[in-house]
Formats: sequence, C-alpha cells, structure tokens
Amino acid sequence: MAARRVLFFATLALALTATVISPTAFAQDAGGQEETAKQPFVGQINANAVFVRSAAREDAYPVTKLDKGSQVTVVGIKFKWLKILPPKGSFGYVPKAYIDRHGSGNTGKASREMFAKVGSDLMEVKTAQMAKVEVGQEVTIIGEKDEYYKIEPPEGSYLYIAQQFVDPVKPIASADVKNAQSDAKAVAATGGTSLAIVDGLTKGNNGSGSGVATPPSTQPTGSAEKETAEATPPSTQPADAITTATNAFDSLEADFKAANEKPIVEQPISQLLVGYEDMLKQDALPASMRRVAEIRIATLKLRDEAKQEFVATRASQEKSAERRKALEAERGEIQERIKQTEITVYAALGTLRTSSIQRGTQTLYRLTDPATGRTLAYLRTSDPKYATLLGQFVGVKGTLSVDPALNMKMIDAPTETVAVDQAKINKTITAQVVPPSLMTVRSASTNE
Repeated sequence: MAARRVLFFATLALALTATVISPTAFAQDAGGQEETAKQPFVGQINANAVFVRSAAREDAYPVTKLDKGSQVTVVGIKFKWLKILPPKGSFGYVPKAYIDRHGSGNTGKASREMFAKVGSDLMEVKTAQMAKVEVGQEVTIIGEKDEYYKIEPPEGSYLYIAQQFVDPVKPIASADVKNAQSDAKAVAATGGTSLAIVDGLTKGNNGSGSGVATPPSTQPTGSAEKETAEATPPSTQPADAITTATNAFDSLEADFKAANEKPIVEQPISQLLVGYEDMLKQDALPASMRRVAEIRIATLKLRDEAKQEFVATRASQEKSAERRKALEAERGEIQERIKQTEITVYAALGTLRTSSIQRGTQTLYRLTDPATGRTLAYLRTSDPKYATLLGQFVGVKGTLSVDPALNMKMIDAPTETVAVDQAKINKTITAQVVPPSLMTVRSASTNE
C-alpha cells in the first residue's frame, strides 16, 4: 500500500509539471504555492488519531482527528500536505452581528462580506480563514459560541492533512468535486465521500491497475521508482508516535481541566508541571500542542507561586490564632487569680443578733464578736431578710457612724449584708470593724 501511495502521488506531481494548465485550473493561497490536483481522488486514513489542520503547516491548529479507515476527498497537494474537502463534523465561525438569522431557525443571510474562520473541536481558536461569505449568501447555522455562529463550511472551504497518513483509494471527476463543494449539506451528511466516483483505480487505461495514466518515462523502471520514492517527503514522525504523544497530551489536558475545579491548595500543580515538561521532551508532539504545553507550564509556575504564598499566609494565620488562644487562656488565668486574691471590704463583721433595745419604726440588730458575744456595732433596718441571717457570721456594707444615744457605732439602712467565711478574714475579707477575737487569732497565726 505504501509503494502504491508513493506512485500515486508521484504520478499526480508529474502530471502537474508535464501539462500546461490554464490559470483557472489552479487554486492558489496567499503564498501562491498550492495547486489543485489534476485528478482529485478519494483517500483513506491509514492511522489512528490523525490531525486535520486549518492550514498546510505543522504548526496550524488542529480542527479534528480522523481514525484509521476514514475517507477524505483530496482536491490538491501542497508539498507534503493534502488539501481536502471539510470532513463530516467540520464547521466555521462567522460573527452573529453580520448574519440575519431567519427567525430561530438554522439558516441565515450574510449582511456583509466576510471570511468564515475555521472552527475546531479540539481547541477554542478561530483565527484561520476558511472561505469568503458574500453579501446575501445563505449559511446553515449549526450552533453558537460566544458572539459567533457555528455554520456548515461555506463553498470554497478546504482543510489539510499530512500526505503520509492518506492512502489513495479512487480517483473522482472534477465536476463531482465542484458539485460537492456547492452542496455543504450533502458533504456533511456523507463525510465528504458520497460523490460520483470514477471507477478507474482498478481499471486504468493502461491496464496496470493504478487508475492513473502513467506519463512516458525516459529512464529504466527501477530508476523511475527510485526517483519517485525520493520525491515523496519522508514522514517526520511515525504515526504511532504522534498518536501516543497526542493521547498523552489529551489526558494531561483533562487532568489540568479537572484541577481547575479544585481549590488552589488541592491542585496537583507539581505533577502537572512535570507532565507538561515531559510532553515538551517528546519530538512527536505537534507544534500547536507544544505551544499549549509551554503556556500551561508558565501558568502552572505562577499558580505554584501563588499556592506557596497562600500556604505560607495560612500557616501564619494559624500561628497567630494559636498565640491568640494562648493569650486568652493566660488572661483568663490571671483574672481568676485576681478574683481569688481580690479583697472585699465591709463596714463591719460579726455574728448577727437581735437587740433588746428597740427605737423608732425600724428594727435594731447588733453585730457581736463570735467568741465573746460582745456587741461591736448596731444595724437599723426594716428589711425582713435579716431575720433569716440571725446567728450567722455576716459582713455588712453601709455608712458607719456613731449613735450619740447609744454611744455605739451604727449602720443605718445597710446596703448589703451577706454570710461570710471567718477563715477569709485578713486574707480576702476585711472591714472597718472586725471582731477582736478574730484579729487576735490572725495576729497569733502571723507571729507563728
């Protein structure tokens, strides 16, 4: 099959150089280096995951991928590239602003002249020109993307595929190619191969089975075959190597997309960096994918720096939170110590007793030394709660004065009276009037 492909392409090249063709027989691009094949043909893809590109260059962005056994319609040859009709699923982009859509249907009319741009199933780019759309030309709308309509490839649209991945199957009539170009729906429905095929590949005029007239040769057969083989550009990379590289790239791109959905601290940035750096080491990686890998590496490096800064900031915040908790615990401990050592000051301390002396409308109580029963001070109040405190050692707050009639210290209308622990006297409790017995005990304890 390989020898047959070489012979077929060499025959096309010789036919082009040996025959004088009118200018209308050539379709030239901006570089003026592309010729329409004198005998268009149907070719079959001989490898898996073969890129169809937007232009006849290795670095042109890929449009789609074809697997082994798929067929394409070849209408031209440019160096090692074949110019083909857009295969099934191909599409172009046109600005919505320049298309008057018929209602909400799938057709529209161009309001100005423009170039449709080549769409891609593999990359979100739309830079290569596909074909010119004239004012008033009808287009078939198959989808939308941002401010663009996706349309069926307009008449005059072509894509490109590397020559080494295509085996010739059958020649076809030029008229059939022209008819197919003017009927984009038919081409899309059949994948670009449902054309009137001239069955000449196996029934050529010379009976050789090539289906293409072989021009006269002035050299021996062996020499001609040698020159034909040398004229065919060698493949720069084996098909399986390219397939392996592109599959690995697609897998890495899927991982990159999945990582974008995660918080930055959970993204496997280091692993992705290593993956893309390894991709650049593969010579079989197409130039367009190589550029994407370089962009990914630059992005991941910036993202890694941001991740490191984020992690460092979060660690600093965690340390600050820990220090704050420690300070709060220490503050609580200090407050507790202050609370434990805080001294409460009363006006007088003593055991609450009733008084046999009663004057006026208020009840008179007395505070006594718990050891001797000696009266230390009087209280005058009408609050009934004091009856519940009788016999208890209490601390009384209020204004301490001297009653001239009793010639004793008096607290009129005490503000607070509570039971207290005698053991805390001179520790956390003190008063202006303290039972002498407790002061003596305290002094003796201190001397000891």
